[in-house]
Amino acid sequence: MDLREKPGKVQSFLEMMLRFRLIAVVVMVVATVSVLAAAWNSVVGFPIAASERFGMWFAEIENFQGFWAASQYLVVAGVACMVLLFVFGGVRSGIASIVAAFLSLAALYVLDGSEDLALPLYGVFALVSLGLLLFVKWSVACLLFPFALGWLFLSAVLTTLPWGPDDPNWLVWGALSAFGFACSVAFAVATGKHLGAGVPQAGAILKAAKQMFVPVLVGVLLLVSAIAIDMPGGVNLLNSALWYVVFVVWFFVFIVPVSSFAPWERLRAGTRRVQMKDKKKKSKK
Repeated sequence: MDLREKPGKVQSFLEMMLRFRLIAVVVMVVATVSVLAAAWNSVVGFPIAASERFGMWFAEIENFQGFWAASQYLVVAGVACMVLLFVFGGVRSGIASIVAAFLSLAALYVLDGSEDLALPLYGVFALVSLGLLLFVKWSVACLLFPFALGWLFLSAVLTTLPWGPDDPNWLVWGALSAFGFACSVAFAVATGKHLGAGVPQAGAILKAAKQMFVPVLVGVLLLVSAIAIDMPGGVNLLNSALWYVVFVVWFFVFIVPVSSFAPWERLRAGTRRVQMKDKKKKSKK
């Protein structure tokens, strides 16, 4: 009789994604290269348009009332997303996600619609991420380079969606990119925490991914709903559903499995803390 606890549906799904992680890498690389070869200008146009609009919006904000009137739904959705990451990911993951979201907005502000800066900024980010991955023993360092590749893939996929004339594609890209970076960094910190407790690499990734399940599913729903409400042409349920599905699939089918190729094992503690606690309890008895 097998007395072991059977894994739930979420864990079974995540385990299956890890088994097919090589397929995820191949699909991501082939799809990204194909889209970039056919529509490079469209992919680059997302960050340029988003940064230009963000700069214009930031310049028009004169006080808190103007800020609230211009972005109340997105602000509420963004705050709710950060709260979800705090509650389910832990304090360190929540703080890391806030820093990541702030850095995403700062990058848009620096870009400021410049076509000449878009490629250099991404190149610097990718090179620095690769260097951190190879030489720095830090949980976030293990995730930055996979995210850099995944972010390019996400931008390529968003380019292929059937955008309507009134759809704010730049806003969708900006919101999903910032939230994707926040979730990825929170996931990395949670994984590092489990590794520090002595959990094996695969188990640490699975635990961290399970912690991200509710924040991702609910958070992106809130963001997509906020964007849909602000759309000048009204709510387009089909497009909103596409944005939602694309992000969820991107994170759990690509980001999490692809990140497992990073050298997480070097962050693992020599002994498991749970086992040490169990030994202390036995000695007291």
